[in-house]
Amino acid sequence: MLLTTLVLLCAFAGETEGEKTVTIDRDAWQPAIRSVFEQLDTLDMFALATKMGGIKVKVPKELQAVPIRMIEGADDLREKNIEIYVKELEFRDLNFIYDKSPQWPEERPQIPTTVEFGTLGVTADAKTKMGVIPLGATFQNGRLPVDFMPIIEKGYDLKVLPEDRAGDAVLDDVQLKVGGGLATRIANRFFSKKVAGLILQYGMGQTLQMGQGDLITADSASRLLDLPTDSKRGRVLEKVIEGIGR
Repeated sequence: MLLTTLVLLCAFAGETEGEKTVTIDRDAWQPAIRSVFEQLDTLDMFALATKMGGIKVKVPKELQAVPIRMIEGADDLREKNIEIYVKELEFRDLNFIYDKSPQWPEERPQIPTTVEFGTLGVTADAKTKMGVIPLGATFQNGRLPVDFMPIIEKGYDLKVLPEDRAGDAVLDDVQLKVGGGLATRIANRFFSKKVAGLILQYGMGQTLQMGQGDLITADSASRLLDLPTDSKRGRVLEKVIEGIGR
């Protein structure tokens, strides 16, 4: 009996010793958290502009290549040695939804965000053995999960393909566009709604990480928006963006 008691006491002591209290230094995370909310402020301005005629953003050349080998579900593309390059994205009626303070599920903060949209369009090129095939897809009335993960060293990390929130994505209403004739028949063998969604989400991730000067400012409004620079709507939009930025 005494031996049994000693064994139980030792086991309890070992378990207690292994359960260490995690101390969260929330002050150390504040710069990273501010970085996330500064980017979200920029995206809110961007979203407002998308409600005034829509925005088309050209993806910089160095960010166009979709890393097919890193994307789950793109086996068909990998097997056919197809390369995808995102050229341009179109945004209409965006709305970013997020809490004004971070969540603390563990020892680090999280700021889960959802973007609802009226239209998200993506234009891309597929490089195949048969040549370059232009691709396109227009998603309507959908939703995408976006996770801004505060990182102490660099501010934040951004995930637009979060497997743990895959159920939050709504990309069902989509129209696919491919090149004509032979190109269409080739593209239809691999360019599915699923692949279009992967391409869109990658392109979205690159766009959302652009800096404020590249994404939307008063100076770049006319260049990014599908509006004539000397039109009445173009001038009104610049005034709105200038007012928000103050």
